[in-house]
Amino acid sequence: MELVEFRDDFLEGVRSRVTNHSLTSDSAFVYEVSDRLSEAEEFQDFIPCQFSGTGLRNRLIRIDGFEFDEADNSLRVLIADFSGDPNLETVTRTRVDQIFGQLRAFVEFCLASGFESIENPDDLDSQVLAFANLIKASKNSISRYRFYLVTDSVMSDRIKDLPEDEIDGVVVEYHVWDISRLFNVGVSALGTEELEIDFTEFTENGLSCLPASKSEDFDAYMCVIPGDALASIYEKYGSRLLEGNVRSFLNTTGKINKGIQGTIRSAPDKFFIYNNGISATATDVKLDIASDGHRITSAKYLQIVNGGQTTASLFVALKKDKADLSKISVQMKLTVVKARDSDTLGNMIQDIAKFSNKQNKVSDSDFFSNHPFHMGYERLSRRILAPAAAGAQFNTYWFYERAKGQYLNEQSKMTVKQKKDYQRKHPRSQLVLKTDLAKSENSWRMLPHIVSLGAQKNFSGDKPGTFARYIDDEWGVDGAKFINDAYYRDSISRIIVFKFVERMVSDADWYKGGYRAQIVTYTIAKLASMIKEVSPGNMVNFKHIWNIQSVSSAMANQLERVAQVVSETINKTPVVNMDVGEWCKKADCWNSVQLASIELSTEFKKELLSSEEKQEIMKEGRAQGRLDEKIYAEIQVITLGDHYWKKLHDWSKQFSPLYGRDENLVIAACRKGWLPSDKQAKELLRIEAEMIELGFVSK
Repeated sequence: MELVEFRDDFLEGVRSRVTNHSLTSDSAFVYEVSDRLSEAEEFQDFIPCQFSGTGLRNRLIRIDGFEFDEADNSLRVLIADFSGDPNLETVTRTRVDQIFGQLRAFVEFCLASGFESIENPDDLDSQVLAFANLIKASKNSISRYRFYLVTDSVMSDRIKDLPEDEIDGVVVEYHVWDISRLFNVGVSALGTEELEIDFTEFTENGLSCLPASKSEDFDAYMCVIPGDALASIYEKYGSRLLEGNVRSFLNTTGKINKGIQGTIRSAPDKFFIYNNGISATATDVKLDIASDGHRITSAKYLQIVNGGQTTASLFVALKKDKADLSKISVQMKLTVVKARDSDTLGNMIQDIAKFSNKQNKVSDSDFFSNHPFHMGYERLSRRILAPAAAGAQFNTYWFYERAKGQYLNEQSKMTVKQKKDYQRKHPRSQLVLKTDLAKSENSWRMLPHIVSLGAQKNFSGDKPGTFARYIDDEWGVDGAKFINDAYYRDSISRIIVFKFVERMVSDADWYKGGYRAQIVTYTIAKLASMIKEVSPGNMVNFKHIWNIQSVSSAMANQLERVAQVVSETINKTPVVNMDVGEWCKKADCWNSVQLASIELSTEFKKELLSSEEKQEIMKEGRAQGRLDEKIYAEIQVITLGDHYWKKLHDWSKQFSPLYGRDENLVIAACRKGWLPSDKQAKELLRIEAEMIELGFVSK
């Protein structure tokens, strides 16, 4: 895929959002970019927040969104420059400086008087007011401002660098994400930007290291990194250094470890022997061999997979406590992963992260991205055709993106005609991200306060209520409750309702802007709660929604009434000027919404399925799921092939012998042309999983 082709596809995604979500072109562009930057792990829980006006000394002030990164206390603020022109334009240094000036002026305005002195503050978007209050209230704790300019143009080659500066003593760094940078991330193996860290910038001559292990899949090194260098690297690159699951864990449990802080203060020279150090991965390193040994001078896509609290604690000690870290050394196990295809590379990094954290509190739920649920759900999404929507003459697929960039990668080698046919069958408007599914499902599970924590916190982690914890707890032996046609169709139907509520809220006369995400999740949760209370045992007719790929007029009217009351209720915070977004994260907010009085319409109640119909549907779904898993197990064993099973058998004889029935099954699988029964296939996949757990390399 070339840049121009990528941009055309990108603009089509923007136009699709304008049509399907009732957004302006500028807003649709911000949503499109923020989703892609979230997939690239540049953002975790981006909040759209658009404002344009005048501030101090009549300067133009503008903003399009933000995120407060709890992992490093940095504030990420975004501004957009969207042309939508069919021809690719170039953005100049003058234009870049002008736009960043508007963003900087907004922050300075908020730090000064903010919106306190303006007339009619009630006319402002409540999200904008809340963000302005956040900046002012957090000015002493913000470690760094990270300004982002996103544009569908290409940045001029004359722009070589954008020097950092300061606002009230806090460092401001500038990032331009033009269409070429978005393209590079989209086609990269990891679906994220492989930033290269030059260690010589932080410590003379780089990191001393010893080669520890080597194979065709990886190189491993034992390194020593000075404490002040590690803290400074984290200061510059922030939570992008943390592997996604470790970042989520750190955000949940807190950055500061009292034991680590105590060692930093009282025994810095003993830090190396008291602390377990950190584990990290990279995709490439530059190695210098000198008379005094090996040194790593730089690393690509460095990710800390274990030791997030150690890293963050050193950073806090350096910045907040002004501690002297010069006597501190940290051991680092660095694994350079050689695989280049996205699945193998991503899985290896996830596995290293998982096993590196076996001895601490990061649970399997924190590594939910690798759960078999996603593989099974992906298979269903590729197989099950959705009925033609109103007015359409053909069936389509909903595309579940299990791994980053799958949707674009599927099209990367297609001709123009093939790509058009593919997009007709797999429209971008029916792209489902893992976090999208989690938001929808947890909304229907009546957990809007969990959804309001943010996409990643709602998706993964061991906290009660997260989607990961729910799937883990309910998975059972074979996941038949989830991996079946009925669950897939119903869950997509719930997403259809979720997307409808998003559009409906945006178009509503009563909607004044801000907190749309919270209104949507609380509206769906409230409706589910009302059905449970008024019509116990009954449920929404998701089969009908699937068949028409939309909601009925009765349901649309019911959702409209619920959403308006929800909006009014969540905006009545218990404390004056309390941020509505923070209020929505609390169970007390959900309790107040549950107490709000709303009636179910007669028309909508007529559409609900009875408890008997509900039980029959669930029973059929589980039976279908078990059948699907049996068929999949047989196909998987046969597809792996006799050579694969012989390789596994040879490995087991050397490292972990198999006995009895297990060995007989593996020997049978080594025979060319042998066909297993569904029970035998299931047992073979169990044996394979156990061998992989013990160290067998499957690829």
